[in-house]
Amino acid sequence: MVTVGKGVLDSATVEFFEGLRTYDAARAAKPLAANATFQSPWSNGTLQGRAAIEAHFKAWLGDPKTRPSLAMRDVEGDGAVTRLRISVSGRFGAAAQRATLNLVCLQHVIHQAVLTLD
Repeated sequence: MVTVGKGVLDSATVEFFEGLRTYDAARAAKPLAANATFQSPWSNGTLQGRAAIEAHFKAWLGDPKTRPSLAMRDVEGDGAVTRLRISVSGRFGAAAQRATLNLVCLQHVIHQAVLTLD
């Protein structure tokens, strides 16, 4: 797991990831633009809009038996385009998977998030 200072990542990126990591769907959705897009292996395609993304997060992260544990492994990017290398661990003995979370963040607002398994 990597330790990242506040000067390295945009505050919106930190809030988004911390919301996912702590299973707080509202916190994760707060820095998203109203028309943001999100795509992951768990979203069944691309989701459009903060409300739809937050609803997905509530369902995906809400069940303690199936929700993943997320940990940051590495950070790349220039702030506007950020690539977070993360570990997605299954619950109750499932093996961890390596994943990449690509974010487009402009003026402290996330406009696009794509989570892919490596």
